[in-house]
Amino acid sequence: MVGNLAGSVMALYLLSMRLPKNEYIGTAAWFFLVVNLFKVPLHVFVWKTITWNSFFLDLVTIPAVVVGVFLGIWVIKKFPEMYYRWFIIGTTALAALLLVF
Repeated sequence: MVGNLAGSVMALYLLSMRLPKNEYIGTAAWFFLVVNLFKVPLHVFVWKTITWNSFFLDLVTIPAVVVGVFLGIWVIKKFPEMYYRWFIIGTTALAALLLVF
């Protein structure tokens, strides 16, 4: 989906706003929650990419998501603000290169 390109654009936009690390993460999370919730009816009724089988598979992954949440919180607390910004810039540049090639 072309909409998946939004991650890199949003990362650069939020970095340009000079949001602190936690506000950056929170703003990005809320933005993509709203965008993805908007797409759910399209995935179910138009594109038919969410089926009962895929939904139940998603339910099975919930424990891994919960572990990822706590692991992510722990890792982010360890990152100083400056290194976090450079990490975002680096991963955005890598994503851009992968999209080009």
